[in-house]
This record gives sequence, structure tokens and C-alpha cells, in this order.
Amino acid sequence: MSLVIGSTVDGYEILDYVDSSSKRISYRAHNKSSQRIELLQILPEAIRSDPERSARFHRESRILANLQHPNIVTFYGAVEIGGCLALSMESIEAVTLKDRLDLGPMEIDEAARTILQVIAAADAAHAAGVVHREISPANVLITPENLVKLSGFAAAKAAGDANLTRAGVLVGDVHYTAPEVFKGLNSMDPRVDVYSIGCLFYALVTGRPPFTPAGEYQIMMAHVLEPPVPPSLLNPKLNSLLDAVILKALAKDPADRYASAREFYNAILDPSSVGQQPPPLPVPVLAAAPISAPLPPPPASESVRLLPILIVAGFGAVVLISAFIILSASRTIAQIP
Repeated sequence: MSLVIGSTVDGYEILDYVDSSSKRISYRAHNKSSQRIELLQILPEAIRSDPERSARFHRESRILANLQHPNIVTFYGAVEIGGCLALSMESIEAVTLKDRLDLGPMEIDEAARTILQVIAAADAAHAAGVVHREISPANVLITPENLVKLSGFAAAKAAGDANLTRAGVLVGDVHYTAPEVFKGLNSMDPRVDVYSIGCLFYALVTGRPPFTPAGEYQIMMAHVLEPPVPPSLLNPKLNSLLDAVILKALAKDPADRYASAREFYNAILDPSSVGQQPPPLPVPVLAAAPISAPLPPPPASESVRLLPILIVAGFGAVVLISAFIILSASRTIAQIP
């Protein structure tokens, strides 16, 4: 079904066409009832009769209805447009992080503020029993005000959902997919998303994902077998403490990663704690804190408060200045007749 720009269908004035893919077609529309501009997504006609695609579309609608968070694209509901099911959600002015990465890596503070918002969105989804399973730059939006919105819940699953993916069929971008998914293991563990966010953080500070060989199979094998190059070797501005934070999120074994999105979030705010923690146990997500407790907002200042880094840097500066003063005094004494 194609909606005609300028027409009014079932209470929606179709304003313009946004984009399309093999999964859906998107339009911007004016909801005459709510007097609100909304984004409408419908299934392409070619796949509307596909039971798997149709079931996935309905499942996404149920999942989105239970997710309300400032860093998740707001879902208004499933509506019928011209006899077809459509997902209605907020229409926002934003670019994807995929487009942003085309410009190169972010500054460290900007990358940290961005990834903290992605983690907060994942934490809210996990608290609702939902694993996104497809976190990648294409599914992260960033507004002109630097507000991050997680989208792309087409592959998301909630506890108890039937498996709608055929054997041998992968979902998501292979550059940002956890190794256990390639091995056919549990993809409903929230630490699948932790790994994907670790890959995303790596890309934000280096300008590329952790593994970049040619060919999807080679990328999959790299996720499973190869250690990632420490991101600080690609970006010398990155402190070794944040290096450890990112590399822990990219551990091959889920038990060696952060046990939850919340733990990952806290590690970014206090990266010095990473080396002091024992390997996390495979406990349920958010077991260390009440499930209803929201994560604090990312620091609002221009600089993320990575206190241990600042302390180390300050101490180093004091040492250098002291050495300079002593050396100058020594030279002065040596020149006295």
C-alpha cells in the first residue's frame, strides 16, 4: 500500500514520505484527532502476506506499548490506515549515529554522554523484560539538542515470546552483534545488548567498529575468536581506564561482561572501579538495584565527570611542575660563582 501525499486517510493527513526499506515504509502524517505530527510505519505490500514478518510487526507493537522512556522513541499505538496495520510514533528531527559516524569519531566527552543515554534506554527495556538485540548506529537517533533516542525494535524480544527467526537467519548488523548469537546460543540475555553497546562505544571513540575484515563471515569469526584492538591504540586521546571499560563490555564470554546495563553505566561514570571488580556473575539484569529505580541522567556539564581520570591527570601535572621548579633551581645554583 502506498499513501498519497496530501490525502487524508482514516483521520491522518499524509504530509510526506520519509523512507522505505525491505521491512517497512515510513510517512510523516498529521493526526487530526490529537493535532499531532506522527511517524507512521507500515509493512510493504510485498511482505504483508509473510506470516513471520506480520507476526514480528505485531510483536513490535506490543513491546513498544510497554516501553516509555525519554531515550526511547515514543510509541503512540497501532492504528489501521487504509485497511493496513501501522505503527504510530513520535516524529522527531534527528540524524542517526550511522550518519554521524560518517563524519569521524566523537570527542571522548561527547561519546560518553551519548553512550550513557543509549545505556539508559537499554536499561529501561531490560527492566521491562525486553532485549533489543539490534542496537547499532542505524537504530540510534540524536537530536539537535543532543538527546539520544533508541529505535528499531523490530527484532526485540520479550520474555516468553516465540522465536520468529528461522534457523540460520541472523538479525542486526554483524559489526555490532554478540559472539554468542553467531554461535546459536541464548540471544535473550540482556548482555547481548551490553556487547552491542560496547561495540557502539568503541565506534564512537575510534570512528569504526571493533572488527572490520572484509566479508560478513570473517566479521562473525572475529567477534567469536579475535581480541579487539584496544581503542586507545586507534585514538590516543582515550584514557586507559576507559579502554578497560569498553574492553570489558566486549568480553567474548557473557559472564566476563557487565552483568547489566546499569553496571556498564556506572563503570563509565567511575572507570577506575573496573579493575577492582570480580568477574560478574550471570545474575538477572538489575539484580543489584530496584528494578523501578531509574538511572540518573548523564552529567549535564560540558565534561563527563570521570573523576579518577581527572585526579590522575592533576597529580601528573603537579609532578611535572615540581620537577620543572627543582630543575630550574638547580641550574640557578650551579651558575652562582
